Amino acid sequence: MGWDAVAEAYAETFAPLCAGTFPELLAAAGLGANRPAATPRLLDVGTGPGDLAALARTAGAMVTAVDADAGMLRIAARRAPGVELHHAALPELPFPDGSSAAGFDVVTANFVLNHVPDPRRAAAELARVSAPGGRVAVTIWPSGHNVQSRLWAAVIDESGAVPPPSTRLPEELDFPRTVDGLAALLTDAGLRDVEARPLRWTHRTDPDALWNGAAAGVGGIGVTVTSQPAPVRARMRAAYDRLVQPLLEDGLLRLDTEAVLAVGSR
Repeated sequence: MGWDAVAEAYAETFAPLCAGTFPELLAAAGLGANRPAATPRLLDVGTGPGDLAALARTAGAMVTAVDADAGMLRIAARRAPGVELHHAALPELPFPDGSSAAGFDVVTANFVLNHVPDPRRAAAELARVSAPGGRVAVTIWPSGHNVQSRLWAAVIDESGAVPPPSTRLPEELDFPRTVDGLAALLTDAGLRDVEARPLRWTHRTDPDALWNGAAAGVGGIGVTVTSQPAPVRARMRAAYDRLVQPLLEDGLLRLDTEAVLAVGSR
């Protein structure tokens, strides 16, 4: 399956789950109800299908967004009209140092630091492109805290699937995926007045949507599903259909979800 197909599958299945952080992420970035009268310049890093960028623009920001995947940017062009889009990835963004007049007032990265090869360099780059006094607001998935991660672990165990070899970061590059770990990451990047806290929300979706995203190759579970032979994939689907039953509410899959939000100033 091509990357464009994976991007479309992500946009329709996993992206709505990730959108649960948007209200508090933008509020922490200063784009809530009491935002400044001046139009802030916002950079959304790892924008994916552009949903956060579109919401920030609706909230009154002048928005630039970047993503490493061309397929995602094509979706973002449809979903976030008026947003300036760039094909780029951490830890090297195509923008001057934020101490110049071109610095961003707000930099957001929603679930991006979970997936970069060098989180410390990536966090430092987010700080670099922010203007003096600008805010950097980020979220991560914490280690092992989500219903969906436990669900997928149970599916793998019950079906006998064998995940591909781990691609965990070397210890010297990684950071604890916790409230304190994320706060330390932003502080070490040179940001001031860093605050971090858990976010909790409930995501409801058609149970087929979560499976379809994984079957299309989205995320770590997608890599596992698509790497299995057909009989194992069938056992995974059967295990999934059984294991989601206690999580259904009025026919929809209920996922009580947790993330970590951190914000700091340059």
